[in-house]
Amino acid sequence: MKWNEYFTTHQMVSRISREMRTPAPTFDELEQTLQISKSSMAPDQWTMAALHWDFDRAWTAEDRPYYRVYPSLIQMLCRLDLSTVSGTHIQMPHGLSSLLIQFPAGQELDGEVRTIWVAKMQVQEHDQVKPGLAIGIDQGELRRGMPVYLIRCFPLDERTVRESLQALPKSPSSEIGKQLPHETILRCLSLVCTLLLLGDDSELLEPDVLAKDRQRVSQDNLEALVERARQKGKRGWDVGRGVEVVPHYRRPHPALVWTGTGRQIPKIVMRSGAVVHRSVVGAVPAGFLGEIDNEPGT
Repeated sequence: MKWNEYFTTHQMVSRISREMRTPAPTFDELEQTLQISKSSMAPDQWTMAALHWDFDRAWTAEDRPYYRVYPSLIQMLCRLDLSTVSGTHIQMPHGLSSLLIQFPAGQELDGEVRTIWVAKMQVQEHDQVKPGLAIGIDQGELRRGMPVYLIRCFPLDERTVRESLQALPKSPSSEIGKQLPHETILRCLSLVCTLLLLGDDSELLEPDVLAKDRQRVSQDNLEALVERARQKGKRGWDVGRGVEVVPHYRRPHPALVWTGTGRQIPKIVMRSGAVVHRSVVGAVPAGFLGEIDNEPGT
């Protein structure tokens, strides 16, 4: 399966430099350029650029962690009602501050969303600094050959995620360029929050290993194979690779459950597949075609 890729700003600029046969800038030089350009950019545009750059820097430092979401789960992961979950329950997994979510090429979310990057951030609201999330959505828009990301950021506080989103002022730059339907944006946010609510040890998550090692993974050697993959620059998890889809059964699906003392902590768990209305299946009328003819040749 081929996956949509993500390239950092540094990678994209370096590629352009090679094509123009000019020296590629270092990471620090690009950051200096961003700071210099602040005076010539609209405040909200510079803020979005800085958020994107902060993600690139953190993601590179954390060995570029990713979740690859398999097609059978994409639609189911978009069903979380954002008005039911408080921002305080949303945590980044595996101790990370950055995460890339990838979709299969040709099976993008709503046919448009290729990748989504997620980063921890600090949000200032009414003279208060709160923990929050920044989310960048690759919808296929290009400008001067480089992807343009639709970015949303919001605080993670006692309000529901939907309330936090609705409280955000509208950015002037949101009307520039390609417009993604509001419903698709909400589905992206639902998918992101669902993945973060999975935690670190969900049965939906399978550590990704090198291609040559996949056929020999076992509980005994998994840790060693994961470490070898990480040494090769591969740090990721497959989401839903082992989920079986049976057409005549209710599909295995993620569900939001409330756990802990007083059932106050939300968590996404996997519900197993099952025959729907099993008793009805057993009550289907039969035997109206007469006796079975057991003669040879029939």
